[in-house]
This record gives sequence, structure tokens and C-alpha cells, in this order.
Amino acid sequence: MKKYFTLFLFLIACFSIFYGYTFYQKSNTIAQLDARIKMGRYQDAMATVLDVENSMANGLFQSFSKEDPIISYNKGILYALMENKKKAANEYRKAMDTDDVALKAKAIYNNANLLASDMDFSSAAMQYAEALKIDDDDFQAKKNLERMRLGEQQFNTLFSPEQQEREDRVEALKLLPWGTKYKYSGEQKLRW
Repeated sequence: MKKYFTLFLFLIACFSIFYGYTFYQKSNTIAQLDARIKMGRYQDAMATVLDVENSMANGLFQSFSKEDPIISYNKGILYALMENKKKAANEYRKAMDTDDVALKAKAIYNNANLLASDMDFSSAAMQYAEALKIDDDDFQAKKNLERMRLGEQQFNTLFSPEQQEREDRVEALKLLPWGTKYKYSGEQKLRW
């Protein structure tokens, strides 16, 4: 019985060391990512993230749980910086599925920024509002939410029937002859 207990403690110690090393590797990689992103080396940063994602330790942990939201969030940032919006939005949606409230708020906010850049004002406003439900002190999300509501309002008035009617009147006025050709030129000339 004592041997089984010792073996059990040994396995727990090995697992703890392995988990600690993996956690250290991820945090070290994130620090390297920050430096590479600041230097504008996005491809190198993406290669680093993919190396961590494909590492043996991450593969073992993925077999027990779902995909790591921190890796998805960082991939989303890199895809957004490389202007691949579809892949970035997909990675942000994966990162939103986490229990970490701060990471979830950041992923929602960044996804809303992508929607706003595509001029999808209503969806972006909903995403900003969702981010504000998590962190109601986020000044940037509040400001962007107001911008989206204003943009949505302007977009709706741009294509409203009143606006179309005004534009039709302006176009009709452009068709009227306004040149000097039709001015009264003094005495009337009669032809015989």
C-alpha cells in the first residue's frame, strides 16, 4: 500500500513539474511575442505561436481539455495585424469561449473592432455592449459603442426615403437649364 501511495505522489509531482514547465514556456513565449510584435515581425511571432500550439506539452493538455484560449487570442491579434480579418475573427471567437473574464472581454472588444472596420455598425455595437457587460469601466469600449450607434444612425438616414427624395429633387434641379442662353437679351427680334 505504501508503494502505491509513493507512486501516486511521484506521478502527481511529475505532472505538476510538467504543467509548471508548460505554463512557464507559454508565459515566456507571450513575452517574446510582445517584443516581436513591437518590432513588426508578425511572421516570426506567428511561427512562435504555432510552435507553442504544436508542442507536445500543449498537445497533451489539449487532449484533456479544449483549445487554449490564450493561444487563440494571440493568433487573432497576429492575424488582425497581418490584415487577415476572417481568420482573426475566427480566433477571437475561439478565445471568447473561456472562463477568464479579462481575456473574454479583450477578445469580444477586438472582434467588435474587426466588425467596425467592416462597417457592420449594429453587430459591432452589440459586441461592444457585451464587452461592457463584462467590464463596465472600459472607456474605449464605451467610446466605440457611441461611435457605432452614431454610425448606424447616419447609415440609416443616408438610405432613408426622405434622403432619397432630397437627392431626387437635387438631380431634377440639375436638369433645369440655368445658363445665359435663356436670359432676356434686350429688345425682341422678329423674323420676317
